Amino acid sequence: MCAQTPPFTWSEDLDETLNFWFWLRRSGGIEDADLRLRIQHWAGLHPYAGHLAVADHPRFREYLPVGQDWTRSWSQRTVEGTRSEKPRAHRARFRAMKAIGVRIRVQWVMASFGERWLFPPDLVLLGVEGSTAEGRRNAVLEAAQALQ
Repeated sequence: MCAQTPPFTWSEDLDETLNFWFWLRRSGGIEDADLRLRIQHWAGLHPYAGHLAVADHPRFREYLPVGQDWTRSWSQRTVEGTRSEKPRAHRARFRAMKAIGVRIRVQWVMASFGERWLFPPDLVLLGVEGSTAEGRRNAVLEAAQALQ
């Protein structure tokens, strides 16, 4: 008999649509309950359809310069954080995620680090602001454990 570890998938990304809703929440444009409904609706859309859903919002043009700066900063921090991780630590983290054995889709959002929104079976939104590279890596592992 051959024991198999459960299959898993793991992705991390950011989506302009989600970050617009989180920015709108921050600016007082929507409440948490409405945000949750919009996230659930977004989860079933093709990414381009999500963009079309927000592109006509009256405040989207106000968001764009803020969102673009935020995305650029997030990308820079992600690359720097990846470079700071030793190969041995990277392998250990990969093995830990594989051992959990869940499918997880992480979306990094414009919210305070520590905010976590779970949408089983596989979607997790994690706040990134104020985080460190190590903190982000740990947050993904903790989110995977929470979905397990």
